[in-house]
Amino acid sequence: MTTKIYWTSIEYRYDELSTESKRLKGGFVYAFIKANDVRDALENFLRELTVLNLIPVEIEFVKPYDKAQEWEKPEDTKRHLSLFRQAKKSTTAVFGEFYAFERNK
Repeated sequence: MTTKIYWTSIEYRYDELSTESKRLKGGFVYAFIKANDVRDALENFLRELTVLNLIPVEIEFVKPYDKAQEWEKPEDTKRHLSLFRQAKKSTTAVFGEFYAFERNK
């Protein structure tokens, strides 16, 4: 079976055990992982979130990443290709920047 690099967009919230949960509500992140299929990729993404004390709220998609994909901004294209390359060398998920939402006071 050939492995591919899959990617996802995940909306998450912080586990109550997380120190960030007191001031941050949640957020979203792009992640990349080497996997055999979509199910394998999803299971690995979910396992990695658990390790980070993050609870998935919505998984927008899980699909193979197309290296030819163009983003609106060239720096976004470059950033995602870099994450793709890191995932090719890794046995765990590679996360992009975490965009977090602060709790309303």
